[in-house]
Amino acid sequence: MTAPVPQFRAIHATWSRTILGVLGLALGLVALTGCSSDGLQDRGTSGAVAPGYGESPDQDVSAPDEAVGGGGAGGDLPENAPTGGTTLSEQIVRTGDLSVEVDDVTAAANRITAVVDAAGGNIGLDQRYGEAEDGSADLVVRVPPERFDDLLETISDLGEELSRSVSAQDVSTAVADVDARVESLRNSVDRLLALAAQAVSVSDLIAIEAELSNRQAELESLQAQQRELSDQVSLATLSVALTASSDADTDDTGFLASLGDGWNALLDTGRGLLSLVGLLLPWLALLAVLALPLWFVVRPRRSAARPAGALERLPDQQGGAPDSAREAVSEPAASAPGRQPE
Repeated sequence: MTAPVPQFRAIHATWSRTILGVLGLALGLVALTGCSSDGLQDRGTSGAVAPGYGESPDQDVSAPDEAVGGGGAGGDLPENAPTGGTTLSEQIVRTGDLSVEVDDVTAAANRITAVVDAAGGNIGLDQRYGEAEDGSADLVVRVPPERFDDLLETISDLGEELSRSVSAQDVSTAVADVDARVESLRNSVDRLLALAAQAVSVSDLIAIEAELSNRQAELESLQAQQRELSDQVSLATLSVALTASSDADTDDTGFLASLGDGWNALLDTGRGLLSLVGLLLPWLALLAVLALPLWFVVRPRRSAARPAGALERLPDQQGGAPDSAREAVSEPAASAPGRQPE
């Protein structure tokens, strides 16, 4: 009965070593997982502070698709970005100002509009003042750069050219810089999104989302600059000023011209009188409102005073003659000699 004991002890020792090995392997895996989590937190914290142009190499290795497709540290720059041995494609912004004196401003402006539409451009501004023969117009037109010179000559042929100013600005470096920054920020936003998906704590997630919001705002601003530069390069801008020719104003001195001047003067006088009436009408209405109560108060008093004065004058007018006659008769009687007055 004691023989199997050594064999049992051997089996027990074997199982003990196996269990200890498994436990050691499990502890190693747990430690490795903890280190990986700490590394992820460190990378998330650094991603929330660093600007996004210089993430660690581990992050670039974890995204092979971005590295192959042009992202990552080696693929941030677009094709037209300045790199060693790479020539920038020309990005030219063309602008100009042209002033022309024409006989008919309206006809010239309509002609320019038609030419611009045919060239595939657009009208950015169209302001016209006065009549066709003595007015003016300001236009801002935009056409493809290859049609810019032809448009200048076409507008200049509409009348007498007074002034011309043309400029060309090379913005190749600015375009390449904005494109590179946009591409880099896009990659940075993508990496922050990946880190946010792998965040293991609320604090890490909040920090990543805050930095992600800042990166997205900066990306939108750069994209707006990118669109503006692209628009300026794709379409040249020309400001046109049209004025009526001084020869179009003829000074007529004949009968018809004088008749027309007289008629215009009459119309101006009529308009002036109407304006005067319109100006005085509110004041007259105000005076009428103020005078009407006074008229109602004064009129009864005058009506009451008029009969009393008439009654006072009536006895004098009716009895004035008899009294005078009696006085005339009594005076001789009193003056007779030897007669005493009674």
